[in-house]
Amino acid sequence: MTARQTILNTPANKATGAGARVWILQPEVQHYRLPVLDGVQARGRADGAYEITVFGGLDAKGECIGGGTREYVRSQPLEQGKILGVPTAWWPGFEQLLRHEKPDALVMLGNPRMRQCWTLPTLARSMGIPVIAWSKVHSYSRLAWISNELKPRFFTRFDRVIVYGESARKELVALGIADSHIFVAQNTIDTRRIFTDADRITKRGEELRKGAGLTGKRLLLCIWRMDAEKRHQDLLDAWPRLKAIAPDLSLVIVSGGPLLEEIRAKARAIDPAGILITGRVPEGDDYAWIATCDIGIYPGAVGLAINISLAFGKPTIIADERGSDSEILEHGATGWRYARGDLDGMTACVKSVIDDPRASRAVCDRARTLMRDTVTIDNMVSKIDSTIRVAVSMQTGKHPRP
Repeated sequence: MTARQTILNTPANKATGAGARVWILQPEVQHYRLPVLDGVQARGRADGAYEITVFGGLDAKGECIGGGTREYVRSQPLEQGKILGVPTAWWPGFEQLLRHEKPDALVMLGNPRMRQCWTLPTLARSMGIPVIAWSKVHSYSRLAWISNELKPRFFTRFDRVIVYGESARKELVALGIADSHIFVAQNTIDTRRIFTDADRITKRGEELRKGAGLTGKRLLLCIWRMDAEKRHQDLLDAWPRLKAIAPDLSLVIVSGGPLLEEIRAKARAIDPAGILITGRVPEGDDYAWIATCDIGIYPGAVGLAINISLAFGKPTIIADERGSDSEILEHGATGWRYARGDLDGMTACVKSVIDDPRASRAVCDRARTLMRDTVTIDNMVSKIDSTIRVAVSMQTGKHPRP
């Protein structure tokens, strides 16, 4: 029996129901991740297999980014800087903390562009601590080619890898990572309330419509942080031809971000009566806006807003971005895609949805079923839980290392 196994079997740990100590290290602890983390903690505690502690950046109040606290969350802020002119970030002092407290498994961001994502796995494994990468895998920045060259050497440093979708799994397998060492936890946000509380959410959406003077209008909605990669500019540039499809069409763009005032000014110049820029909205109103829209459109880098749109059964149109977050939207099956930056293609998708409501409804019904039955928080939690249990069992020799 190892020293660590002896610790796990002490009367104190048994009395508290504590099992292995699993650390999860993230850049920030976001509020939308709490349902996933709560689920993982609950599964580990259910049979005393493990307890999680989540480390990451918090807000000025010591809460998760976007709000919320948990007893298992500890502040571990990032420091920002540059290496050879390239922006980077790191967790100061985490190596010392790891050496001092010696958890039984480490789950951490898998990003080859961050130096500590290379060094922490080496340190942890030298201490006999299994390490899991939690990674999107895909990278499409201007330095993506460097990441692609480094990925095979990078991901072999981890005992197991959690990825967000099948496209990421296939990429890792092509890079030589054993398929058995890859766990797909399809990325999602908590959509459960959409299926249990839709009437209340929709009622709130109708109130928002009325307050904005949009009752009776056909709403084209984009709910997307205002960064350049989200390509709100494409929507505004395409607006004259989109407006021509249906006279009652209005465009609503929800969210804040660094480009908010620039987008707001351009919208006023183009069509102040037909375009509403809300800025940031209170928690829950994002769901309400989606519940009351007629079409959701996402012209840039895809994020979790499309999961909400699909779960509500809304016609959802996205730029044809690669990656795990977008793979749940299959053109003609669960939504519509067009080539990124192709304004004619964007317009054609919107026209297709409006012109053929019966076919659109069939697509939306398939998407809603997918989000209700397959792309769920419970399934995501189950895969993460399975990966953690494999990592913890490595200390007893039940599962091999790579």
